Amino acid sequence: MKERRVRKYNLTVIIALTIIPIIGIFGTLWYAVNNGVVWQEPVLLIFFWIFTGLGITAGYHRLFSHRSYKAHPILEWFLTFAGAAALQNSTLKWCSDHRRHHNQLDTDKDPYSITKGFFHAHIGWIFEDIPEPIDKVKDLEAKAAIRFQYKYYIPLFAVFGVLLPIALGTIWGRPLGALFWGVFLRITLVHHFTYFINSLCHYIGKKPYDHKSTSRDTWYISFLTFGEGFHNYHHKFQWDYRNGVKWYNFDPSKWIIRVLSYLRVTYNLRKAPKYSILKAQFETINQKFKKLSNKMKIDKNSYGKMNKIMNEAFEKLNSWKMLEKKYLKMKKYQVNKNQILFYQQKKKIFEIELKSSLSSLLIILVNLKKTI
Repeated sequence: MKERRVRKYNLTVIIALTIIPIIGIFGTLWYAVNNGVVWQEPVLLIFFWIFTGLGITAGYHRLFSHRSYKAHPILEWFLTFAGAAALQNSTLKWCSDHRRHHNQLDTDKDPYSITKGFFHAHIGWIFEDIPEPIDKVKDLEAKAAIRFQYKYYIPLFAVFGVLLPIALGTIWGRPLGALFWGVFLRITLVHHFTYFINSLCHYIGKKPYDHKSTSRDTWYISFLTFGEGFHNYHHKFQWDYRNGVKWYNFDPSKWIIRVLSYLRVTYNLRKAPKYSILKAQFETINQKFKKLSNKMKIDKNSYGKMNKIMNEAFEKLNSWKMLEKKYLKMKKYQVNKNQILFYQQKKKIFEIELKSSLSSLLIILVNLKKTI
């Protein structure tokens, strides 16, 4: 007979993560009602939200967990200090848990699996007193900044996450206001905005790139998390430094990483090839079409049209892939202007034709769904 696992909970963590939001929300409200609000306090909140939030998104997540780009050591130190101020555990622990989440998605070994419920994925997993090993982070243990942060994590949080905001508040004579706005309320917001990626982004939204995954693109969460809301794309192409892959997607982390690359502060920015992204979208539509065909009888005209567009699309994707391989091989030696121009034009034609095919398939799929 299989033994039932008894869940144990960390009372200290539960109390801390309950008191912080209470003080953050109601304490800040009480202070504002009795002492008013000066403009510096909301600015302090926003500044430390950006400072610590980017420490998590651009640092813990995209740089350290997924190695989607490389950074100058100075930036690595800055991001580890910012991450410590966010009070979301050390870089090593955070990255170990996150890599496990990707490698063991939706299984019992996934630390914050949505299959165990919304609350568990959001914050319940943090409440549990189940020791998880710090593993598969040997590459990070080699970095001086991360070793230093791991050793002095609590003092770093105290200095950058607590004392610094209070010291700034002392300048305009309201250290207590800074404690409420810049520490408790800011930690509350950054915590739960981050937790929404694990919970809401696996619960509500669209799946344009990976139909099988529980991860979803919940675009509005990006406004709270510096671009992390495009979660379905991220789970499909986790090594891409971008989460919002379209130019108009709100992804400040992507923009900052890109701008810093012009200054040589970041480099080796990794991107998924366009043909791979389009292929993922076609495969997702194909899966949706198959699922729909199991629910209803599709007329021969629609079925034939869908198959024709799909087959032609996959042929073009393979041709594009071969073109890329041929061009990269040529680049190792010497490429003249005419070859570069031919490559760029051919690539552009593939992209335009495939996007047109994608739009046609989506229209057919939408019309079919209306008939159910």
